[in-house]
Amino acid sequence: MDTSTTREDAAQVGPRLMGVVVRCLNTVSLHDVDNAGVKEALEELGSLLDAELRGQKSVELQCVGGIPFLNGARMKLGEEHLETAVSLRRYLEHLQVQEISFGSGLRREHLRAFLVAFQKHRRAQKPQAILQEKLGPIRLRDVLSSTNVLTPREVMLRYYARLVVLLKHVITSQGQVRVERFRRVLLRLAESSVGHESLLVGLTRFRRTDVDGGQHGAAVAVLSLLMARRMGLSRAQQLDLALSGLFHDLGRGATTLAPEQEFDRASHELLARRGPLKTALRLLQRPLDASRLERVVAAHDCLQPAWSGPVQRPVGLAGRLLAVPCAFDLLTFPAPPHPGLAPDTALRLITHRAGTRFDARVVRLFTAVAGFYPVGTLVRLSGGQLGVVMDVPTDSAQAARPRVRVIQGAGKTKADYVVDLAEPGQRLNIVASLDSTESDFNVPHFLFS
Repeated sequence: MDTSTTREDAAQVGPRLMGVVVRCLNTVSLHDVDNAGVKEALEELGSLLDAELRGQKSVELQCVGGIPFLNGARMKLGEEHLETAVSLRRYLEHLQVQEISFGSGLRREHLRAFLVAFQKHRRAQKPQAILQEKLGPIRLRDVLSSTNVLTPREVMLRYYARLVVLLKHVITSQGQVRVERFRRVLLRLAESSVGHESLLVGLTRFRRTDVDGGQHGAAVAVLSLLMARRMGLSRAQQLDLALSGLFHDLGRGATTLAPEQEFDRASHELLARRGPLKTALRLLQRPLDASRLERVVAAHDCLQPAWSGPVQRPVGLAGRLLAVPCAFDLLTFPAPPHPGLAPDTALRLITHRAGTRFDARVVRLFTAVAGFYPVGTLVRLSGGQLGVVMDVPTDSAQAARPRVRVIQGAGKTKADYVVDLAEPGQRLNIVASLDSTESDFNVPHFLFS
């Protein structure tokens, strides 16, 4: 199939087809299949598919990570299509369907059989049983037939990058903070990260070239989202906490120090004191509501400077939860020219202050989510091998013994195999974490390949 034609179809036909399919599913959810409204929607869908199937063997409507595709090409959606896309995602995810394929020879009775099957399985105990239905030229699949559609891992990577770019734009432009735009991106990121939590942690550990580029806020947002998920909070509560993490350092992120002040302790303390106030001023550029007020309080609570003298830990729940990932990220990725600490060293420092500066329960929760050696950390094993941490152990007691992909043998020979350090009888262990920026290894390649 011609690529340019496919892209044109995705841009023009895709949103229309998606809208008609959702209309059919909406109508049949409320009425019998023989209802006049259902028949009208079915006829519109049939006419549209008849026109499309004249020039091709099949029409494939796909939804991956909440993103709709037509024949493997991503649809370009306007604001008017977003609600329809959300409805399509909800319907298909409930059925565990990623693709609906309409083949040649399609007739109205096939479409009617599809709607009858949807009506039958929608409220069943096992709605995914619809995948076993024989619907003629209509095929429902839980895997994709097109290889050029984004996988959930790729969707997650794109939305994380989108989050960083949006936050960087807000920091550098000093424009209004459009919270709902960030909420939508975080929602897509949360949906695509289910089952890939360890990889999402790894995205926060990539090398940074721009201190004010939004990476810190995005990292704290992602880590706090995963902490809230581990706590069993609702989706709305997870997003609220992630938004607080995203904006907690907004004011301080836009402030830089002169070179002669970089090593001046008093300048850093003054900057830390002003951070929550600047964050509040940015968030309050729009009318104040309860959610924005909560984020202002969380920012103030989280960013209490930890210089000499008695330090009181944050009082509010959001402040206590955000304080740990914020401190961890700042310790491992400080502003240049300061060198960052190794992840395990940073976590030891935070653990040492558990019960004083940090809530001990939150420190344990963070360790369970991020691991003692976060995903993407380059480590040296006791046998002399070098490897990349691939995931976080499910047992928090084994946090220091993750699964490692060995990329260099003991004799500096090339290697590529996985070792689970938590396996019973496994004698290898991690002896040191290394700075991947000082090596020739492309850690993201090993993480995503």
